[in-house]
Amino acid sequence: MSPVRERLDVLDGLRGCAVLLVVFYHVWLVSGEGAGPLTFIAQAGYLGVDLFFFISGFCLYYPYARAALGGGQTPDLGHFFERRAMKIIPSYFIALVAFAIVYRAQFASPRDALWQLAAHMTFIHPLDQSTFGSISGPLWTIGIEVQFYLLFPLIVLGFARSPVIGYAVLALVAEAYRWTIGALGLDTSFWWINQLPAVIDLFGAGMLGAHAFVVLRARGDAVDPQRATVLAFGAWLCAISGLAIVSGTSTGNPDVAHAWFNAHRILIGPLCLVLVLSTFFALPAVRSVVATRALVFFSTISYNLYLWHLEVMVWVHNAVGSPALTLALSLPCAIGIAIFFTYVIERPLLRAGIEGSVNALRARLAATWLSGQERLLYRERG
Repeated sequence: MSPVRERLDVLDGLRGCAVLLVVFYHVWLVSGEGAGPLTFIAQAGYLGVDLFFFISGFCLYYPYARAALGGGQTPDLGHFFERRAMKIIPSYFIALVAFAIVYRAQFASPRDALWQLAAHMTFIHPLDQSTFGSISGPLWTIGIEVQFYLLFPLIVLGFARSPVIGYAVLALVAEAYRWTIGALGLDTSFWWINQLPAVIDLFGAGMLGAHAFVVLRARGDAVDPQRATVLAFGAWLCAISGLAIVSGTSTGNPDVAHAWFNAHRILIGPLCLVLVLSTFFALPAVRSVVATRALVFFSTISYNLYLWHLEVMVWVHNAVGSPALTLALSLPCAIGIAIFFTYVIERPLLRAGIEGSVNALRARLAATWLSGQERLLYRERG
C-alpha cells in the first residue's frame, strides 16, 4: 500500500465512524433504550451527518488540490457530475421507490404522492417542510449533498485562488445564516437549522482539509509524527467531549437543543479539520486504529447502509417490539441489504460509468429480445 493510500484509509475509517454514529443514534431513537456508558454517544450520534459533510467536501476537492500543486490534471466537469450521478442516483432511487411503496398509505392523495416523489427525485425535498423528512428521515441529507454538488464548480473557482479565503467566505455565509435564523427565532426548528447555508462551511472545511493535506504531504518530513500524534489525541478528546456536551443538550427540550446546536455549529468544521489532519500524519499505530478493516468495510457500504438502516429498524421493531430483538435482527439485515446494493448496483455502475451502463443495458435487452425470438421460432417449428 502506498503512503498516500495508507493515509487516505484514515478518511475511509472516519467515514465508517460517521455511518456507525448515525446508526447508533437511530438505534437509540427506535428502541428507546440507553446504551449504558455510551448513551451520550448514541444521543449525539446525529453529528455523524456533519462529519459526512466534511468528508464529502474533502473527497470532492482532493483531486483539484492535487492538480493545483502539480499532481495531475484538473478534473473534467462532465466527469465530476457523471461520477456523482452514478454514485448517488441508482441506490437512492431504488430505496426511495421501495419506501414510497411501503408507506403509500401515508400519502394524503395520489397528487400528494406524486409531489412527494417528484420533490425527492429532483432533490429539492429539503427546501419544503412538507417533504423534508416525509418518506424517510435520513433522505434530507442526500438533497443537501446534491445541492452542494451543483454549487461546487463555482466554489472551486474561489478555492483555486485561495483555499483559506474560500473557506472563510463559506464560514461567513454559514454563520450569517445561522445568526439570522437565531435572531428571527427560527433556530428551534430542525428544518431551518439544516438547510444548505447552515452546513456549507462543513463542506468548505473538508475542502480546506484536502488542500492542507496535499500541501503537508508534499513537504515530506516537515510534519513531526509524534507532535501530530499528541495533537490527534487532543482532537479526539475534544470530539468525545463534544459528543458529551451535545448529548447533554439533547436530553432536555428539543427546541433548546436545536438553538444551542445552531449557535455552536461553527466549531464543528475546524474540529474536524484538526482531527483529520493530525490523524493523517500521526504515528502508524494511531492511524491503524482509525483505518481498521472493519471501519473501512463500513465506509465501503456506508451510503447504502445510511439509506436503508433506519427503515429496516422501524420495520423490525414494529414486527417484534423488543429492543433487543430489534437490534439483533435489524442490524444484520440492514448490513446485508447495504452489501447487496453496494456490490451489485453501486460499484459496478461506478466502474462502467453512464455510457458503459447504457451499452450494457442495450446489450442485455438485445440478448433478451433475441432469446425471445428464438423461443418463438422454436415453438412455431415444433
